[in-house]
Amino acid sequence: MPVTSTQDFLFIVLSLCVLWFTVFLCWLLYQAGRVLRNANRIIEGLTNKLELISEAVEFIKKKVDGLSSNMGIVSSLASGVMERFVVGKIAKKFEERVEENKKKKVGKRR
Repeated sequence: MPVTSTQDFLFIVLSLCVLWFTVFLCWLLYQAGRVLRNANRIIEGLTNKLELISEAVEFIKKKVDGLSSNMGIVSSLASGVMERFVVGKIAKKFEERVEENKKKKVGKRR
């Protein structure tokens, strides 16, 4: 049986070190792959949520634009109705006062 020399012992230790270093690098690459996969899933989820928010904002914007155009029509109708009632009443009161003033002036002349 041959006697192992210190150089053979060194080669055995180096081969074990290379083996453990290789196992460590494989484990490190596996963990890095898992981290990148999780980051990709998070980014995809975030992108989907941002698209949903963008669509919701566009929907609300269209509804508000439609509502504001309808409110313009409603406000013009309401202002027309209010103008008729308020201006009509004010004009009626004004005419009554003018008539009263005319009667007072006619009464003073006699």
